[in-house]
Amino acid sequence: MDINEILTAKKELKFNTDGKFRILFMTDLHCGRDGSPQLPAGVEALVEHCRPDLVLIGGDTSGCDRHIHCENEADLREVLDSVCGPMEKRGIPWAHVFGNHDDNFGYKKEEQETVYESYPCCVSKRGDVSGVANYVLPIKSHDGEKIAFNVFMLDSHDNLRVMAREQSRPDVLNAVLPVHFAAGRDYAMPYFDQVVSYYECSKALEEFNGAPIPAMMAMHIPVPEVHLAYMNPEECRLNGNTREDIGCGELNSGLFAACVQRGDVKLMCFGHDHQCDFEAEYCGIHFAYGGGMAYDCYCDDDMRGGRVIDLDENMPGKFVTYNVRLRDIVGASADNLKKN
Repeated sequence: MDINEILTAKKELKFNTDGKFRILFMTDLHCGRDGSPQLPAGVEALVEHCRPDLVLIGGDTSGCDRHIHCENEADLREVLDSVCGPMEKRGIPWAHVFGNHDDNFGYKKEEQETVYESYPCCVSKRGDVSGVANYVLPIKSHDGEKIAFNVFMLDSHDNLRVMAREQSRPDVLNAVLPVHFAAGRDYAMPYFDQVVSYYECSKALEEFNGAPIPAMMAMHIPVPEVHLAYMNPEECRLNGNTREDIGCGELNSGLFAACVQRGDVKLMCFGHDHQCDFEAEYCGIHFAYGGGMAYDCYCDDDMRGGRVIDLDENMPGKFVTYNVRLRDIVGASADNLKKN
């Protein structure tokens, strides 16, 4: 594992001189050609209000239905120019993971990744394990001497039909049983080689740093353990909206168990379920949904917005996270005008 390559980024991520660092997590923008003009305006308002040091985009950035989607590079650049323009013009680093809808219309994630990485402030990386855009973003201490925090970004793929086709394993489709674990969906999950890659990268960075490094992880589809928190709200101190079922898959890759064993990941952020924006805690790891930002796909007006994660270099492993609602920033103009 090449530590120097991991530490190399187009834009350096470093705690501010006051020891603070703010992350804004936005997800499920679901935009494409002829998309709602409210979305870029909403992103602009959110970025201006939160003033983050890093923006994370949690997947399903492009694609919604046959009308709102991206089919080629020109379509994707039009989308990214509009929704990532607020970060680009301010010089704010931003990164992304892919969701289960980003390549539904034939424009492959491998090709899309090249477009993403062409943006000056995009610090995403392709990765060399299953999926596209698996990487870690080390955030250095304010003096640049140590790694103070890691942000792991993972591709949670699409659905088990894709996995069955790619691996010629039709038996995988039998994973969803009549008596199922969660909502009984055939969604996918990070594959085992991604879990191993995270685990080995975490260890290597700790050895390089000479000390443990607290971390967070972001992906699109939630891990199955989020459903356990959903079913046990009191024990897991669940707080926030749970207006739809947890859209995790039925196969468990062991990612959460690996995070528990390593002990570095303190927070896992997810998208995918637009009508969930809750927080919960299980086995010492904090779960947090980003809600949704979409105007051309289902999203409740009172939930639309993003999630802030505030880090403090002087309090390793601690963080403060909360949702920021567009309604609270711009009022009723944040609501979907198409409903009127």
